[in-house]
Amino acid sequence: MAINTTAIRDLLRPGLAAVFGDYPMYPGQWSEVFEKHTSDKAVEIEVEVKLLGLAQIKAEGASTAYGEMGQRFVTNYVNRYTSIGFIITRQAIKDNLYQSSFPLQAKALRQSMEQTKEVLGASVLNNGFSANFPIGDGQPLFSTQHPIDNGVVANTFSVQADLNETSLQDAIVGVQRFRDAAGLRIMTKPTKLIVPAELQWTATRLLQSQFRVDTANNDINAIYNNSAVPQGHRVNMFLTDTNGWFLMTDAPNGFKYYERETLETDVYTDFDTDNLKAKAIERYSFGCSNFRAGWGSQGAS
Repeated sequence: MAINTTAIRDLLRPGLAAVFGDYPMYPGQWSEVFEKHTSDKAVEIEVEVKLLGLAQIKAEGASTAYGEMGQRFVTNYVNRYTSIGFIITRQAIKDNLYQSSFPLQAKALRQSMEQTKEVLGASVLNNGFSANFPIGDGQPLFSTQHPIDNGVVANTFSVQADLNETSLQDAIVGVQRFRDAAGLRIMTKPTKLIVPAELQWTATRLLQSQFRVDTANNDINAIYNNSAVPQGHRVNMFLTDTNGWFLMTDAPNGFKYYERETLETDVYTDFDTDNLKAKAIERYSFGCSNFRAGWGSQGAS
């Protein structure tokens, strides 16, 4: 539907004290979770491979045991378009008395596209516990049952836990105990904590206090003193679970953003109606190839 003189009727009247509706937006937050890559395909495919497992003790005169290697799980990044636009009539443009205070249309396009990207990026975490959104191994992103050869690996709690000193320490240890597809222990370390706005105060106390919190004991805060989460915490305003929290790790090939087409805007005047049409469009995908890139909890509350 076109923006016509009825839609901006008060902008046709002299004497308005202010014209407003534009607000500051949060700076990009998806980049705190996702590593950016450029794509030149409709679908980007990533494959996890299993390398050799443990060596076997060889008896005198016996043959060497030979292991198996090969691909395991496949992750598809399907690049989809996001787009939005508006139409405004010629008369609405010409009769608007506050054109100098109303150059908001183009800015609105960009803000809409940017916030859509934030929502889609955060949805990878928001949907991370749902069986309706499995990753390449068939499990939710955060699961206690990620299959590996001869076992499973967890990147969440069997009983979900609120963010506190004990749960964060357990998550750190869980990250340190990750195994690869062959079952070998790998050196994986936490990097940063991602929390909703409701948990920013808890995260600050846990990561920046030199002494333990919520206790009368005069012990040091081991998480702080060991720099166990070296990059601290980040608040993501697009997380939907007010009790959920996520510990990012340095595992490779984890959370990825593939950019297929960068943001484009276009404006033209329709020949028949003289209406002005404007639109913005871009193409990208979010996902996670390696569950070891994060540990998540929905919280107990």
